[in-house]
Amino acid sequence: MRPSVVVLALALFGGACTGNATTSTTTTTPATTTIPVPTSTLPPVVECPGEGEFEEGGGIAEFDATGSDSSTIGRISWERSDRCETFHFDFETSEGAPATTVPAITVDHLESFQVVRVSMDIDASVITDQLVETGLVDRLYVVRALDDSMFVDLHLSEPAAARATILSSPARLSIELRPGFVPFVGASTIDDQFVLVSPPDEAEVQSPTQIVGYSRTDEDTVLVLVTQAGSVVAETETTAPDSSAAWGEFRLNLSLPPGEISVFLGQRSPEDGSLEGINVDLTVS
Repeated sequence: MRPSVVVLALALFGGACTGNATTSTTTTTPATTTIPVPTSTLPPVVECPGEGEFEEGGGIAEFDATGSDSSTIGRISWERSDRCETFHFDFETSEGAPATTVPAITVDHLESFQVVRVSMDIDASVITDQLVETGLVDRLYVVRALDDSMFVDLHLSEPAAARATILSSPARLSIELRPGFVPFVGASTIDDQFVLVSPPDEAEVQSPTQIVGYSRTDEDTVLVLVTQAGSVVAETETTAPDSSAAWGEFRLNLSLPPGEISVFLGQRSPEDGSLEGINVDLTVS
């Protein structure tokens, strides 16, 4: 009788393994966790081809050019790609031929972060200003500095980082720009004859404060009027270098009364004496 019992037990066990028995199944749905997608107002980091680090703010580059034959900015051109914008400065000799080496050059990102300034030890330029309107640059100005050198201001329309390279034979400076991260502290105030780089409109300043900009007028003088509560509290003039071939830089220190003031920079119309120029509103602390 023992062999029959063993066979019966094995048969029962095998039936259970083949699913003849009914089982109860419980399905547990895992809890769903929603993770918010992070957002950012910063632009994506753009890598431009070529060598060298991009800088944002302060000194960008400095080139010493002993024995340079560059005398004139002969041409300023630019090109765009999906990743960066490049501005080329080509130089000429005093005879008008292509120069072989660049002049001494300093490239700075001004405190406002809205202007990239290219200072050059040259005598002249065939261009004075240009509306650019690329993705990163709005316009450029060629300016005669107070020390009789020249500089070119690239006024940015968006934050940008910059790097600079030079070539010889022919002489060329290239400024490369890519999207940056640091927002503008303030924008320049601009009209057809005057550009105020600093201070920006609606800025808070201390007294004395420095007024910095450039102009292009027949008289090469800039009238400055400071008003408060509708009354003129200060009036002065400053001069700029000859602006017949480029814009002329001006700088002056103004002692200002505390509180809300308005500063006018410009000239009186030779026809009727009316004021022509720009205004900025400032708060003096």
